Amino acid sequence: MLQQSQRGRLDYFFSQPHQPFFFWGVSWAILFMLLFLLLYKGVVTILISPNLFHSYSMIFVVFTAFFQGFLLTTFPRFSQMPPLEQKIYTTNFTLLASGTLLFTAGVFFWIPLMIAGMVLLLGNQLFSLYAFYQIYNASPAADKYDQFWILTAWVSGVAMHLLLIVVYLGDWALPEALAKEGAVYLYLVFVALSVGQRMIPFFSHVMIEKNRALLKMVYPLFVLAVVTDTFAGSYGFLFMLPASILLAKEIYRWHLPFQKADPILWILHLAIFWLPLGLFLGAIGDIASLILDKEMLYLSIHLVVLGFVTTVLIGFGTRVTLGHSGNMMVTDQQTKMLFYLTQIVIYMRALYSLTGTGFLFDITITLWLLLFGGWALKYMPALVSGKKIT
Repeated sequence: MLQQSQRGRLDYFFSQPHQPFFFWGVSWAILFMLLFLLLYKGVVTILISPNLFHSYSMIFVVFTAFFQGFLLTTFPRFSQMPPLEQKIYTTNFTLLASGTLLFTAGVFFWIPLMIAGMVLLLGNQLFSLYAFYQIYNASPAADKYDQFWILTAWVSGVAMHLLLIVVYLGDWALPEALAKEGAVYLYLVFVALSVGQRMIPFFSHVMIEKNRALLKMVYPLFVLAVVTDTFAGSYGFLFMLPASILLAKEIYRWHLPFQKADPILWILHLAIFWLPLGLFLGAIGDIASLILDKEMLYLSIHLVVLGFVTTVLIGFGTRVTLGHSGNMMVTDQQTKMLFYLTQIVIYMRALYSLTGTGFLFDITITLWLLLFGGWALKYMPALVSGKKIT
């Protein structure tokens, strides 16, 4: 009887794509950040730099897991195609899980093991890309604009991932910086933007004509900013400032009903507001860094990664988890507190970048752990067993 019960829970856990991927993303968001804190404090040591470990693990494990959980569920719907077969996303999840474990063990014990894990994680990304491309090609949808830009962002992520592996093997510092910044703006931010500019107005019942020039203009500006930052030193703000203005004008055109929105919706509004704001403030921070000759401790990147990408993932993750587990699309006080906490994390990380005060770093990581730990306690039962929450 116990074995049947365990088998039933396992069958449920893999019954929808978002469940194992969200579970993995949340779990490692906690574990990797805790490990990064221990590295920062000198409690443990690894075979690569803590900064490389932090950026790689967050981008290509944590955020990629969330992206796959969301897109393997919704990309077929965007494309008017049936859901993915279970064997496709379970195979992909196996690549993700195996790669994560090998990478984590390798950074402690043996570099070739770490490289093997990175190759498996790259394979995980490529497997998803193949699935998305097959859906895109077979889709009967007349309009594939959004799917095209999601694919473009995903290809960018694969390219940056491959570049990071190659340059690590060659120990080239400049292309490593290019790969990491490119992965943030051309992959993380652009995947979230490609989805957000479609879904947030839709959820908000804002019926306006799509601005088909927006992504065509913003993507090249991001490319120019990343290349300029890498090879000319912090002058990418010349391209981030116009990108922030373009995005701000577009979001203003939507007239999102922020004041009338329920929490499950205003968290998405906050996220999309943070994109132009984060780009703008980050650009100002880069200008100040050049004038004052002061290191801003990755202020610009964290403003968009925490302000936009993390906030939108918490919002979409909550929405998908509730909607696909038979729960009501409502948020209680505990969830509202988690939504507020997303914003406090941003402010604390920004203060740390501006001041370099060590205890603010500790506070920021503690708040991150509370955010994802609290979300896990609230929503993990729905992901694992379909428990009714509301």
